[in-house]
Amino acid sequence: MKRKALDVCYDDQIVTYSFGPDGAPELVLTETVFNIAYTPWPGVGRAIWEDVTFENGDYNYTVFAGFERLFGEMSDADLPNPHFGGVTVRRTGEVVAELECTPGTVDAPWDDALFRAKEAAGQTYDHQRRTWLSTQ
Repeated sequence: MKRKALDVCYDDQIVTYSFGPDGAPELVLTETVFNIAYTPWPGVGRAIWEDVTFENGDYNYTVFAGFERLFGEMSDADLPNPHFGGVTVRRTGEVVAELECTPGTVDAPWDDALFRAKEAAGQTYDHQRRTWLSTQ
């Protein structure tokens, strides 16, 4: 069976979703940083995570990734799956697939670059309402 990869990449203007065999994705979606549905880590809980949602007609793809925080003398070896990720696919709001990445394959270095890119694009995040607001 051919290995399939899911990648989300972004710069200060565009966010890209790519899914399919390595080197030959079956589906590529792009969205502007301003319009992407992005949920930043809320700053609480054992795991640090974030997600982005891409729309494609009646379908949307919510990609999530994160990692378990380590405390004290803990190491990655103390956690069964310290890095996690996957995608939830919905058609007209109804879940049609929930896929999790194979343990050990998730590369999700957390930083606030997408958060800062959305702010630079003229938005601010309202943590209470869990939504982005335009500052323009």
